[in-house]
Amino acid sequence: MSDVQLALLILGLIIIIIMIIHNWAQISSHKKRKEKLNATSSTISEDNDPLFQSAEFEINDSTLSNESSNAEGSAKIISENLPDGIFPEVESVASITFVNIQNSLQPLFYDKALGINGLRIYVRNDNDIWATGQALEEGIRYNQILIVQQLVSRKGKLEHESVNSLIEYVNEVKTAVNGALFWLFNEEIGVESKRLNDMCREVDRALTLKVLPKSDTAFHPAALIDFFKSSSINRSGNEAHRLLNPKNENESICDIVNLSGKPLEINQEAFVQGIIFKMDVPNTKNITHAFNEMIKIIREACSQLNGTLVDVGGKPMNDDYISKVYVYLKGVEQKMLAKKIIPGSELAKKIFS
Repeated sequence: MSDVQLALLILGLIIIIIMIIHNWAQISSHKKRKEKLNATSSTISEDNDPLFQSAEFEINDSTLSNESSNAEGSAKIISENLPDGIFPEVESVASITFVNIQNSLQPLFYDKALGINGLRIYVRNDNDIWATGQALEEGIRYNQILIVQQLVSRKGKLEHESVNSLIEYVNEVKTAVNGALFWLFNEEIGVESKRLNDMCREVDRALTLKVLPKSDTAFHPAALIDFFKSSSINRSGNEAHRLLNPKNENESICDIVNLSGKPLEINQEAFVQGIIFKMDVPNTKNITHAFNEMIKIIREACSQLNGTLVDVGGKPMNDDYISKVYVYLKGVEQKMLAKKIIPGSELAKKIFS
């Protein structure tokens, strides 16, 4: 072997050794980085990952829970101290408290209050019972005032002038007693009134169904008398006949009247050319259940009187049509419940009166 070949062999061995050492160093370095990353990732979670939270704001579940609990507690305290007959869902309520006890109605500007439609005033001294209406007599002692305004009715929303009159009145009373004003509910009077009115327009419906004779011009008197003997149909005095809820006879489902909308006179000389079943939808409890009971009695009427069911426009109603009406009424019921207005409740009757 020549000197040149020996030199090349030695050089090759040196290069191989250098490559082995380099590869070992790279592998060792990579292994250390991997171990470091694994150690770091084991401590990262949704609680400390900056992608989920900012280090500047620490969220304390117990604090949130306490704040929520405090808010609910405050609302409960306010509600428990309100007099009966106030409905925060549909009324604006202003509270005025003051140090100097009043014993005169003059600061209430009662004549002006009477000029604001739907306005009510409540007063009390400390923790006494709230007084309103006829109980507000000269000499009554009070250091708290509640001014309550209904925001919506079947007449519609509060007009701009009415809203301004209410605000002016509240501020005038506040100044007269040198009190502190706090709006308990619905301070944005105009906004809330419009919102509630939009909802009311969607659900305020009267369901009118007719039963007409199939062939004759009028129902046979004897058949009418037998039909109106039903235990679920009641008449008080000269009022219209009413279909009662079989589970609660104090609940009326619908009125039963003649085609002119007047009470039916059922006797041997009766000449009845048609019967109207009319439901005031938002003022009826359990709307869909009531509708089923209404359809049940209508089917009985059609059978006993040889009649046919039609809608208010005279269009015959088959089972498919009836099902569509049921679905529509279910939607009305759900819209009311979503606004915490139970159909047929005292609150519903207050709005839809």
